[in-house]
Amino acid sequence: MIYALIFLVIIGITLNSISKKYVLYNLTYRREISKKIVEIGEEFEVVTVVENRKMLPVTFLQVIEKFPSSLNYKFKAVIQPTADYVYHTTTMLIMPYQRVKRNYRVYCNKRGRFIFRDVTLIGGDLLGFNTTIDNVDYSQDIVVLPKVADLDSTIIPYGDYNGDFSVKRWIIDDPVLTIGIKEYTGTEPEKTIHWPSSLKSGRLMVKKFDYTSDNTVMVLLNIECSKPFWAGIKQEEIEECISIARAVVEKFEESGIPYGFTTDAYYSGNNGGGSAQAAGFGATHYYNIVENLGRIDYDICMSFEELLLKQMNNNGNYTTFVIITPSILEPYIEPINNLSKKAMKTIVITLGNTNMEYLNGDILAFIKRR
Repeated sequence: MIYALIFLVIIGITLNSISKKYVLYNLTYRREISKKIVEIGEEFEVVTVVENRKMLPVTFLQVIEKFPSSLNYKFKAVIQPTADYVYHTTTMLIMPYQRVKRNYRVYCNKRGRFIFRDVTLIGGDLLGFNTTIDNVDYSQDIVVLPKVADLDSTIIPYGDYNGDFSVKRWIIDDPVLTIGIKEYTGTEPEKTIHWPSSLKSGRLMVKKFDYTSDNTVMVLLNIECSKPFWAGIKQEEIEECISIARAVVEKFEESGIPYGFTTDAYYSGNNGGGSAQAAGFGATHYYNIVENLGRIDYDICMSFEELLLKQMNNNGNYTTFVIITPSILEPYIEPINNLSKKAMKTIVITLGNTNMEYLNGDILAFIKRR
């Protein structure tokens, strides 16, 4: 009897030694993300697969995954949140040649590019005396697109705090093809006043425009909130401007008007920022710009006045400029006024009214509705 017990102890120690040595040998981890680009709140699936490709079981295996902190689980999960990441922990027993697949339905609650980082595998030996740790470098990312602002409820013409506002009337109006005359409302550019008709009717009249295929638009997005930039990064204001930018390009896309896009911001995970995307339209063009809006980081590649000067020197022939900025800082005034002379129409959308009175009178200006 004693010999049998000794034999079992020897067998147990031997098996435990083998399991300790090979606990993570031929053990693989794989992760799949069902979508790479999602909207805020849109559900997608994260699938993890752990496979034991050897004849020894792993009696204790702990998988610790480092996910973005903005990730929310649809159902209950074992997580440890931190400021930047969520550590998701799964514990299992995995038999020889077994594959364990876990599906998680998740969503993100804010815009940005988010990285699913490395994974830690902790395996225990047969008797639970020792553990072996392996860090797996497994980096993946997703891009969460910005919300689309409701322009009618978000912005109003500067100086007209109670008037009716129509996006199509104020932003999409094409200044190229004149189709008639209409009465001046006080918000049209002064250069559109038709003086012969005004003298004849006894009241101010302006030219009425319609769309043409010759109209091309450049949208310029600024995320610089102060001078120097790093002294006052206002993330909420930047996010508002990004949402407005998406709404604006969406309106041009719906109207079939070619539009381009440029910004002074860096794109997370992509080279870019400061490089303009030429005018175009169509699903591919739209989603390229919207994905870049999702990737925008809170850092700049150049000052906004430098971006305006760069656009001023650009050979692109745009009939309309749309400038979206958290505020009009003093260094922007001259470059904006100069740029407005290059196009038939310039639109400025800002969240406040600082320095608005210094913009050229023929610039269409909008501020955030209070």
